[in-house]
Amino acid sequence: MKIYKLAAVLTAAMLAFSCTACSQKKSKKSKSAKKNNTSSTAAAESAQDEIVTDGEVDSVTSQDGVHIRQAYDLLKSDQYRIKLTYTDASGNETEILRLKDGESYYELQTNDIGTSGFITVDGTSYDFDNVCGIYRKRNSATPVSLIETVVDQDLPATDTHINAEDAKIYDVEEYTYTANSYITVMDFYFDKETGLPAKYTTTYMVEAVNGDEGMKETRTIQELSYGSDDEMLTTDGQTTAVDKSVFDLSFLSGLVDFGVMTPEQKLGYCQAIFVTSGVSADELTSAAMNDEKLKNISYEELTSLVYTYGDKI
Repeated sequence: MKIYKLAAVLTAAMLAFSCTACSQKKSKKSKSAKKNNTSSTAAAESAQDEIVTDGEVDSVTSQDGVHIRQAYDLLKSDQYRIKLTYTDASGNETEILRLKDGESYYELQTNDIGTSGFITVDGTSYDFDNVCGIYRKRNSATPVSLIETVVDQDLPATDTHINAEDAKIYDVEEYTYTANSYITVMDFYFDKETGLPAKYTTTYMVEAVNGDEGMKETRTIQELSYGSDDEMLTTDGQTTAVDKSVFDLSFLSGLVDFGVMTPEQKLGYCQAIFVTSGVSADELTSAAMNDEKLKNISYEELTSLVYTYGDKI
């Protein structure tokens, strides 16, 4: 089975947008996995950080961007369905499906390893991972999209990374987040006729890590529909309705509730899933994991270990 490579190590200070797939774990050259973190929100930034471009606040902001404002309003619709392809810096792809129905939200990520996701129903949220066979309940708001973050934070408009060839096909808007030792540049490409988002790229540049070249991720929108009252408009002018069946939580009964496991149960479960997924004792040692740590392992740590070192599920 193909295993995804981890992205380059990024500093904890960098923004981790809900649509961003970044890892702070080093990859293993022979076999390593890439897991998206789509349910994370923008990381807390330092009070001293300033949003600047080349040392000066740009006079053109996201509030002036016609297309990103339209996309922002779309995401504030009562209902929407978005299907996109996420391509990481190494060229690995993940299909992502997002649905919103009022306060309910569903997201499913599918790649060569398996499926995982996030769901909110009746004010309660769950992360679930079908690869590891676990889920957890958590009090969390619906993830904020990259487009919403750009507008809400009023990021400055720039033109440093726009692809000239793509600009012939699409209308392009670029926005930049700058702080201390890292820069995040986001280029949004919109359909020239409809003004709807077609794709967007995110380039991360971290001083002393990836320099001026940075690490680039691309998200290409495959399907898009939005509206209200179960009548959504698709990009080709047709109407459709939200698939409400995805908000049925009964699927969680087939997974293990990681949040209620005792330390001994966590140890036993981890040992079993490591055997199933092919995570070796040497790899656990290299990850500084022993039995005592496994007894108190977090949801993120377990899924990361399996996606990083696993070679068969």
